[in-house]
Amino acid sequence: MPAKTKHQKGPWITDRFDHCIIVCNPASTRAELAKRRIPELQALFPAGTVTVVQTSPKGRHANKEIPYAHATKLGSRTLLAIIAGDGTINILIDALVHDRRLTKEMRQTVVLPLWGGNGNDLANMLNGPRRRISIKRVLSDGRIVSIHPLHCEISDPAGQTESYNAACYATFGASAFTASWLDGANHRKRLIHRLPGAKFTHEFIMVLYAMTKAPRFTVDDGTSVKPIYEQFFINGSRFAKIKGLPLSLTDKTFYRSTVERKRASAIMYHIIELIRKGSTSKVADDGDISFVVHEPVWAQFDGEVVRLSAGTTVRIRLSRQPFYALSTLLQTTTATLPRSSVQRELS
Repeated sequence: MPAKTKHQKGPWITDRFDHCIIVCNPASTRAELAKRRIPELQALFPAGTVTVVQTSPKGRHANKEIPYAHATKLGSRTLLAIIAGDGTINILIDALVHDRRLTKEMRQTVVLPLWGGNGNDLANMLNGPRRRISIKRVLSDGRIVSIHPLHCEISDPAGQTESYNAACYATFGASAFTASWLDGANHRKRLIHRLPGAKFTHEFIMVLYAMTKAPRFTVDDGTSVKPIYEQFFINGSRFAKIKGLPLSLTDKTFYRSTVERKRASAIMYHIIELIRKGSTSKVADDGDISFVVHEPVWAQFDGEVVRLSAGTTVRIRLSRQPFYALSTLLQTTTATLPRSSVQRELS
C-alpha cells in the first residue's frame, strides 16, 4: 500500500466523522485570521461532507436556531467546528444542550471551538493555544469528552425566566460590566492595535480603567444581604487565561468566589487565590445556588454579556445534560452526574 502524502485525506477521518458543520462569525475579532481554518477542515474531509454556515447579525435568538436548521446532519458522527469567539460558542452549545426539538442523538454532536474571537477560553481549555496545535492532530488524536456546563436560570421581577449555558464561567458585576464596556467602545479599531505588543498593553489599561467604573451591587442569598463588587462561578481549570485552578471541565464540581471591595486589585487578589493550590476552600453539599440582585447589574456567561434588572433572581447549578467536545488535553470521564453536585466555595 503506498504511503500517504500530507495532501491525502486518508480513511481515518471517516472512521470518526461522517460530516462537518463549520459555523463562522464574520464579525468576531480576528475573523479573517480564524477563517483560514475553513480550508484546513475542508482538505481533511471528503468532498460533499462539509457544510459552512455564517452566524446571523440578528443576535442570540437567531443564532440559537443554527443547530436546529441543520438537525438532519447532527449526531455523534458529526463535528460542529465553531470559528468564533466565546459568545458565539456559548450560544451554539446552549442550543445543543437546551433546545427541546433536538433528540438525544442530535445532542451528541461533537463540538470543536477553533480559536476565533478575542478570548477563546473553551478552545484553550480543550486543546491549548492555537499556535501550538494542528487541526489534523486534534481530529486524529482528540478524545471525545463529556462536559456538564453551568445552567443559569434568570427570572426577572415580572416572572419571565430565561436560561443561559456557561461552559467555562459565569460572572456578575465588575468583569461583566468591563466586558460590556469594551464591546461598546471603539478602542479596538484604533491604529495602536496594529502595532506589535501594543494591543495587549492598550487592552490591559482599558480593562483596569473600566473596572474602576464598575459599580457595586447588593446580593440577597436568603441568609444575608450585602453589597459586593463581583461574583464568580467557575467551571474549569482555566479562567480568563489563568491556569492552575485544581478543577477540570470534566469534573462534576464548580467554584464560587465573591469580591466585596470595589478595587481592581481585589479582583486580581481573588484570581491569585483561586490558582493557589493551598487556598482554603469550604465544600458545600448543595449543588444549587440562588440569589437576588437588588440593583441592575451586568452578567457574563462565557463571552455572552447580559444586563439584569433590579429584583432579578439568579439560580445556578450544573446542567443535567452534558455537551460533547473533542479535546487533546482533557481526560474522558464516565461517571454519571450525581443528584446533588459537590461545590467548592472560595471566600
